[in-house]
Amino acid sequence: MGFTFAEGETVSKVLAVIPARYASSRFPGKALADLAGAPLVVRVAEQATRMQTVDRVIVATDDTRIHRTVTQAGFECEMTGDHPTGTDRVGEVLQRNPADIVVNLQGDEPLLDPADADRLVGALNRDVDLLSVDLATLAHPFDDPRQWRDPNVVKVLLDQKGQALYFSRAPIPGAFPAHGAAAVERGAQLALRHVGVYAFKAEALAHFLVLPRGPLEEAEGLEQLRALENCMTIRVVQIDNRPVGVDTAADLEEVRRRWLALHTEE
Repeated sequence: MGFTFAEGETVSKVLAVIPARYASSRFPGKALADLAGAPLVVRVAEQATRMQTVDRVIVATDDTRIHRTVTQAGFECEMTGDHPTGTDRVGEVLQRNPADIVVNLQGDEPLLDPADADRLVGALNRDVDLLSVDLATLAHPFDDPRQWRDPNVVKVLLDQKGQALYFSRAPIPGAFPAHGAAAVERGAQLALRHVGVYAFKAEALAHFLVLPRGPLEEAEGLEQLRALENCMTIRVVQIDNRPVGVDTAADLEEVRRRWLALHTEE
């Protein structure tokens, strides 16, 4: 079912939505874990408000504890229904709060540079060579060629115009056997490491969410392949480094260290 917006509603140009759930499989309750005196999800919301392009920031959750914490901190938060993915949760919020562009921010990446999120919005506002872009995402060069072989690291290949050709957990492009060990270094140079932050044109997100899961998405476990399987265009914005996310308690300690170092410098 597509989105229907009430006649006469005011449309914010850019909406940032932060999906946040309590029941993380590897780190339950991480959204409310302390990061330098504030819950993790609140720190992400603070960062989002530093974006120059955004008109509104809304945290989207199905947990009353997260809703209470976020609103008490002075940020907007909406309760949503049960959803299989954060993207579906973002879609529900967008339907109630129309915008031209919606940025899907990760609730566990407080170190994402707001300027990089702004670049995603900029990528959707510029159609290069008359090529209309449906959504944009981030990626960066590998800092260690060994990560290219790691199935937990998502790789992306680009065409000559900076659009995504394919995403995979496998080491792509495949190495020609005769190239031997040099192929690993070459493959890591040709691929980029994907960062799962997205900006969608509103109509593109509405279209994406009604598409069925395709065989490539099923095989790789990567929902962005649904867009490619259905001929949607994904612009890839290159950044310098991957923002450290919080998947485990150990990750949180590293993020705390980096957060304090960054904000001490300020």
